[in-house]
Amino acid sequence: MPTYTYPSNLELKEIQQSLLAVLTQNDPIFEIMPIVETDAALVAWEQEDDYIGLQQIRGYNGAPNTVKAVGGKRFQIEPGIYGEMLPVDELEITTRRGFGDQSARPVNVSDLVRKRQDQLMTREVNRIRHIGWTLVSTGTFSINGPDGLAHHTDTFSLQTHAGSDWSTVATATPLVDFRNAKLLGRGYSVNFGAQAKAYANSTTVNYMLNNTNTADIGGKRLNGGNSFNSLKDMNSVLLDNDLPQVVPYDEGYKNDANSFQLFIPNDKVVIVGRRSDGGRIAEYQMTRNANNANEAPGAYTKVVDDPNKVPRTVEVHHGHNGGPAIYFPSAIIIMSV
Repeated sequence: MPTYTYPSNLELKEIQQSLLAVLTQNDPIFEIMPIVETDAALVAWEQEDDYIGLQQIRGYNGAPNTVKAVGGKRFQIEPGIYGEMLPVDELEITTRRGFGDQSARPVNVSDLVRKRQDQLMTREVNRIRHIGWTLVSTGTFSINGPDGLAHHTDTFSLQTHAGSDWSTVATATPLVDFRNAKLLGRGYSVNFGAQAKAYANSTTVNYMLNNTNTADIGGKRLNGGNSFNSLKDMNSVLLDNDLPQVVPYDEGYKNDANSFQLFIPNDKVVIVGRRSDGGRIAEYQMTRNANNANEAPGAYTKVVDDPNKVPRTVEVHHGHNGGPAIYFPSAIIIMSV
C-alpha cells in the first residue's frame, strides 16, 4: 500500500501562524478588533465602572471621607464553533503516482495540502472580517448554520448618530454631522476628534467629496483660498476642525451566489474613537479548542489520513472556536448618512 507525505499537524500549525499575519495585516478591522487567543471555554471580558464624583473637602484635623470602591461588570457569550474540511481526493492521489510504478517511494501531496490550508484559512479570516465589520456597522451579527438557523449571534449597544443625507450634495451637512457625532464622546473617556477614524465605502466618501453646500464642507477653503478636490484635502479640512479622518474601505466578500458584498454598506460611516488611555476597544477571541493539543486555544489545522477509507482521501481540516468582545461599545459610532 502506498504512503503519502505531507506537512505534519505541528508544521501546519507553524505555517498557519505565519500565514495569519499576512492575511490580517492590511485590514483595519484587525486594528480595531485584533485576534487573540484566550484559554477559556467562553468569550468573556470585564469592564470597570466609570469613576464618578468629586473629591470631598476634609479640612484641618478632619477625618477623610470614605469613598466607595469602583465596581465592574463581567460579560460572556458562547463562542461560535467554526470549522471546515477540504479533501485531497482519490483522483488527485492516484495521478500523483506514475502508471505501473510499484516502487515504495511515498507519494508527496504536500503542495495539495498547503493549497487547501491556504483556502480554508482565507475563508476563516474572511468570516472574522465579516463578523467584525457587520458588528461595528450595525451593532449586531448573526451567523446561520446549514439548517438556516442562527447558531452564533450577539448584539452590542454601540452609539448611533443620524446624519444628513449625503447623497443630496446640495443640502447635505457632513461637517455638521461629524461635529455633532464628536459630542457623543462626552462622559465616556473617548475622543472622536482628529485622532478618530471614520470608515466608509467609496460611494459614501464620494458623496462627501462632491458636496456643494456652501454652508457646510462645500464652502470650506484650504490655505490660499483653494477649494478642496481630493480626499487628502477633505481630511485636511476635518483635521483643522479636530474631526475624524475619513478612511475609504471597499473590501467585502463573494457570497455563494458569486455576488460581491461590501463589508460596510452604502450610507454608513463607522467612527472609531480613541480611548483617553489608548486602551484596546475590542478583540476577536479564539477560545479553547479540543481539536488542539492539550485543548489549547486558537485555530486548529489537521490532516486526517485514513488508509481504510473508500474512496481514499487525505482530509485537510481547519477551524476555531471564538467570537468578538467589545470592551468599550461607547467608543464606536454608527453614523447613518
